[in-house]
Amino acid sequence: MLTHETNVIKFADPHEMLLVCDDALLDGHVTLHPWQVDILQEFAKPSSADNPYRAVVRAANGSGKDNFIIAPCAVWLSLRYENSLCVITSASGNQLDRQTDKYIKQLTTAQNKLFGAPIWKQNYRRYENTVNGSTIELFVTDEAGRAEGWHPPVPGGQMAILVSEAKSIHDDIFTALARCTGFTKRVDVSSPGLPSGHFYNACVGGKWKQHHVTAFDCPHLSDDYIGDVRDMYGESSALYRSMVLADFGGLEEQVVINFSTIAEADSYDIEHVEESYNIAGLDLSAGGDEQVVVIRNGNKIIGVEAFRFQDTTILLEKLAEVFYKYDLDNSNSVIYGDAGGLGKPILDQLNRDGWPIKYVLNQAAPYNKLAYLNRGAELWYSVKHHIENFEIIIIIPQDTALRKQLASRYYAITPANKIQLESKRQAKAKGHESPDRADAFVLAFADYRGIVPQRIASRDVVQYKLNDIAEEPQNTNVTLESRLKRPAGNTPYFAPTTWSDEIILEVEQLNERLAERG
Repeated sequence: MLTHETNVIKFADPHEMLLVCDDALLDGHVTLHPWQVDILQEFAKPSSADNPYRAVVRAANGSGKDNFIIAPCAVWLSLRYENSLCVITSASGNQLDRQTDKYIKQLTTAQNKLFGAPIWKQNYRRYENTVNGSTIELFVTDEAGRAEGWHPPVPGGQMAILVSEAKSIHDDIFTALARCTGFTKRVDVSSPGLPSGHFYNACVGGKWKQHHVTAFDCPHLSDDYIGDVRDMYGESSALYRSMVLADFGGLEEQVVINFSTIAEADSYDIEHVEESYNIAGLDLSAGGDEQVVVIRNGNKIIGVEAFRFQDTTILLEKLAEVFYKYDLDNSNSVIYGDAGGLGKPILDQLNRDGWPIKYVLNQAAPYNKLAYLNRGAELWYSVKHHIENFEIIIIIPQDTALRKQLASRYYAITPANKIQLESKRQAKAKGHESPDRADAFVLAFADYRGIVPQRIASRDVVQYKLNDIAEEPQNTNVTLESRLKRPAGNTPYFAPTTWSDEIILEVEQLNERLAERG
């Protein structure tokens, strides 16, 4: 409810303010979507420097996140609190001027007319509330020096930091913003980009209030628009996932396992298909990267052990300690290790020490030579299909680094139309985290042929809240007869997964789309 005090004009929240100050909304020509109303009302809840409000909005292209989220939140805060400060930044000056700043100017002009007084003094990218001393400051992130030094104008006062298109802002800017003490509200808004950097970390880190907005949540984005994107790029493309589903993934690069797939798998309680022994995957990265052991029992991860040792003797002692901890000396246990690079001599020593090592060479020929360049790519896609079919329990225990890395493994299509993985060297050169935990995870499931478990029940996963726009994923009808048996003996490599006609068709269709795009 609108109230007026000596130096403060009080609207209950930014939504109420818009209903009074935006003629298009007042006349019914424009209607806010439920997700917009939720965020605007949520923003108004009490917060302080000791207990700040943090929210991240991952939204589809054209959803209305700048006009109806950032701008009204800034204006409302500056009306509601005396001597408050709202800082808005974006990587794009054009977007800042044509969208956010334009709508702030529209709202403040309307309020000057509505209240019959010059409440707002307007300057280029700066707004001053002449009644209560509050200000709104906008700047582009190429003005690096302006990202530091922001603080509330008065002790204990309100300060909001609002970030537009956060995916495009360099992490150095976020580091500078993190040094701005005393903020009470922080909202980062963006369409999704690559699964790396600050915005991605905020979406998976668990410390931020999550809002995931797809094109299906925005009635003004027509079915024709969504259909055009789907027809042009395909539902499995990174462009469709980003523009329509607001899902992480590159526009030029592709990830093997996308973010929403992991989120969806984590939203179900999946039956644990137990075994009497444990299996492990071992990644022995060099150059200061992590050495990782991922241990599973049946279809469930029961342990992730990660460490960094330069000394081989100490590393071997640590590995033996982990192996004993998880009973990997069982006669039926297997430890799958990456035999490429510097890892093979260590695997050889572990083998001589009596541990059940099986060598995996990622560069070896794949079983499905039609689709994959090598065995490493084939293994990752095998795990991808296990996750998509709800066959394995991923995040037990909860491991943010593992989750991030699983959704950060890129692939490319070779000139011969085969799938290959981006190398760790290529990933690190682009600033991506080395996927050591994810590679160990994949190795742990290298020979997995278990039965399809039941999805016991769905559960609400706050950290990975999914929209109710898609049909419940259908479980692939997999029978024991359709799978190959686990090989006996000490065969250094393992039998392939039986690939279905649907998978091969999927690859062929991808190749056709890529050919059409040149």
